[in-house]
Amino acid sequence: MKQNIGNVFVIAQKEFADNLYSPRFRVLLSMFTLIIFSFSVQAGKNGFNIFDMGFLDVAQIIGLFLPLVGIALGFDAVVKERKSASLNVLLTHPVFRDNIIAGKITGGLATLALVVFLSVVASVGTMLVLTGIEIGLMELSRILIFAVIIFIYLTAFLALGVLISIFSSSSTNSFIYGIVAWISLVIIFGAIISVAASIATGEIIFKLKSNDEALALNGDLQIFSPIHHYAEVVTGVPGISVGSVNAITGKKISSGIFDTKHTIGDWFNDYWTNLIALIIMPILLFVASFVAFLRKDITL
Repeated sequence: MKQNIGNVFVIAQKEFADNLYSPRFRVLLSMFTLIIFSFSVQAGKNGFNIFDMGFLDVAQIIGLFLPLVGIALGFDAVVKERKSASLNVLLTHPVFRDNIIAGKITGGLATLALVVFLSVVASVGTMLVLTGIEIGLMELSRILIFAVIIFIYLTAFLALGVLISIFSSSSTNSFIYGIVAWISLVIIFGAIISVAASIATGEIIFKLKSNDEALALNGDLQIFSPIHHYAEVVTGVPGISVGSVNAITGKKISSGIFDTKHTIGDWFNDYWTNLIALIIMPILLFVASFVAFLRKDITL
């Protein structure tokens, strides 16, 4: 047991180091941090108080583009090792397949935690400094919860990247499949769902908001993407992807984690189903990755 844990830790360390020293990862992280910082500076200059008004623009940038980091961390986690035959060499040592996949995932999660820390500091920290808002324990707790939400949200895309990597024949193919998945599940997901609801109900897409049946179907279909649940718990808005048709349903009284007019308990009561969905999605994808890797023929 101790040897297995040690193997996982060693593989995780290697994966973490490989990610940090990867040129593509550093370029991607630098670019996104700069974008988030720029939007935060603009919001701060406009005097936005995130604890009164939220910060929809910054949250939208994080929700739309940071999933690419998760994809980047996972898309070649397995396929690069298989193509270089290092998996075959590794398995000649007392290392089991579950040690390898667990170490890969753990290393990716550690890197993702660093990304989340930097993005939260760049966004929330910048806005707080520029607006001069005084924060206490309550505000700090909301910022911490926000960081955890981002981490869980991005974990789903890391898990998706790892799963794609297991089935792909090359790193290039894996990257392309990951990009397609990101565009479909994040960028244009709202438009896809709106079109589907329009076709199913026969309502013109520009008039969906006036059709209760179309709105209900649109809301039901949105639950299949992590970005819907992220948007709800952070901003109170059902959809932030391109083409989303937003309609507030139910009796939610809170408008996201930064709505200080209501308690964290109120927020949790409103969005606990979204939180559970965010947690379940990466778990299912990681389980699928474990099963797929254990059954996959890794010989060249």
